[in-house]
Amino acid sequence: MRVLLVEDQADLRCSLGTGLRAEGYAVDAAADGEEAWYYLHDGAYDLVILDRLLPELDGLSLLRRLRATGSSVPVLLLTALDAVADRVAGLDAGADDYLVKPFHVPELLARMRSLVRRHYGGS
Repeated sequence: MRVLLVEDQADLRCSLGTGLRAEGYAVDAAADGEEAWYYLHDGAYDLVILDRLLPELDGLSLLRRLRATGSSVPVLLLTALDAVADRVAGLDAGADDYLVKPFHVPELLARMRSLVRRHYGGS
């Protein structure tokens, strides 16, 4: 499965990317919204893990731009913003799921599998 990881915190981006690769995922990583847009415009992904607070182009703006193109790729928002209004805004912008930092990796992996199952019709 091909995943785009969009996270501006270098240590988290690197460790999470390494961990996902160890789980068998093909991972591209972007440090800001504009770089992520470049990846999304150029490649086909099975899942996007997207931080909300990004430089250049924030996560919700990127998500809205992606949905405006007609893309239905599953998007999991992974962010420190934990207020109900933040979660609602993320889901209303087109996210398929929302996970608050700090998180447990087994939960992230389970949510990723669930999103892909629902989107691609697997069991």
